[in-house]
Amino acid sequence: MNSKVEQGSKIEIQGIDYIPEADRNSNPWNVFFVLGGAQTCYPIMLIGALPVIFGLGWWDSFFAITIGLLIGSIIVAPIALFGQKTGTNGIVSSGAHFGTKGRGIGALLTIVVAIGFYALVVWTGSESIIHGGHKLFGLPTGDASLVIGALLICIMITIVATYGHSLVVKIEKVGAVIAGVTLISSIFVFMPQFDASYQGGSYLLDGYWATWLLSVSTALSIPVSLVPYINDYTRYIPSKTSARSVMLGTGGGIFVGCWITMIAAAYFMTMFKSLDTPLVQGIIELSPTWFVLPLIIVGIVGSLTQGSFAIYGAGLGLETLGWGLNRIITTIIISVVSIVVAFLAVFVYDLVDVVNAFVTLIIVAISPWLTIKLVGYFLFKGQYSPLDLHKSSGGLYWYSNGYNLPAITSWVIGVIVGLLFTNTIVFVGPFVNSVGGIDISFVSSAIVGGALYYLLVKNSISKRNEISGVEPNLEETI
Repeated sequence: MNSKVEQGSKIEIQGIDYIPEADRNSNPWNVFFVLGGAQTCYPIMLIGALPVIFGLGWWDSFFAITIGLLIGSIIVAPIALFGQKTGTNGIVSSGAHFGTKGRGIGALLTIVVAIGFYALVVWTGSESIIHGGHKLFGLPTGDASLVIGALLICIMITIVATYGHSLVVKIEKVGAVIAGVTLISSIFVFMPQFDASYQGGSYLLDGYWATWLLSVSTALSIPVSLVPYINDYTRYIPSKTSARSVMLGTGGGIFVGCWITMIAAAYFMTMFKSLDTPLVQGIIELSPTWFVLPLIIVGIVGSLTQGSFAIYGAGLGLETLGWGLNRIITTIIISVVSIVVAFLAVFVYDLVDVVNAFVTLIIVAISPWLTIKLVGYFLFKGQYSPLDLHKSSGGLYWYSNGYNLPAITSWVIGVIVGLLFTNTIVFVGPFVNSVGGIDISFVSSAIVGGALYYLLVKNSISKRNEISGVEPNLEETI
């Protein structure tokens, strides 16, 4: 297979095809900055503010966020090995376990999550521009200003995501530094207004431990939401790079980026006179005038890093569905659709909270998809045939007409179980009260999906491994 990768100053025309060793010029540090930089944005800060909104005090929120992110980052980190092993993105590699047609599940999940986060990015980014502009220059804060700010953000995101991998990586690196340094600096800027003894308010779930565990679960959900996008970047890492460094770069980037952003949000939230104050507006109102511009820059840069990260991955996801469109075209299509959805959600129907809840529901579907892949990786002993992953029919991963029924069945049952324990403004599962109102949706779906898949396929895969030897040479199979 000939390489189509054009690095450096040229647009990336490589799509979901296998990345040959000669074109793998990335490393774990790039992955660290990409996954870290994409999280330094206001949408992730919205999640970080939730423990305080739930009624927890400062230190309780601090430890809930830290522990949730640590657990999530550790669980998610091994998924990075799929990209390195198969030389393709996570959706295509999922075909090894779901079937070469069953990988469409991952594609749809990726696209929906990307559009949801895109809407949040457009909203929060434009909010920072208009509220910051109002405080600095007295500019109007109506919908007209919001639309102008949103359009600027949308155009920038579309350009970066369409350009491709090399520019996305550069933007994430720069964004990680700019936004990260600004958020860390804000801790010192706002310190005169901060009270570390802040005790919180009424617990959302009428009990300390139930509310604290809900906060841990909320923080844990962010690393899980990144699963479909991680291998967009690890596929460019040479296969000889140690697995440990790949996982450290992945888990470390997720944890550091999310931790700085979410801790800063909880920190700010303890200073609000009313917890009903919108986060971005409240931070800018609290800020000294001289620090407003850096907060606006965080809004713009963070929107660019998170938005391009999501749209680039969704473009690859749409290409995976096999409609004969290349990456550039699919990225433009996704960008246009995302812009329309974002404007409808933010400016027409005021559905930002619904979008946020819908993203949470989608994470219920991502969780068993994640654990099925991880269990499959263990059972396959990390050995895959990249050529068969790209076949439109036949091959090792064709299973039953392109679908691996045990994996799909496990995923469906995992999702159903997760929905039974879901607690959002969009949908409340019937079993939520049995666990004290705690949303354990994605945790339960992950456990059930992964365990069921293991039970259904462990014997058949073990026999297949013994027969085939599962030691394919990646370059030879291509």
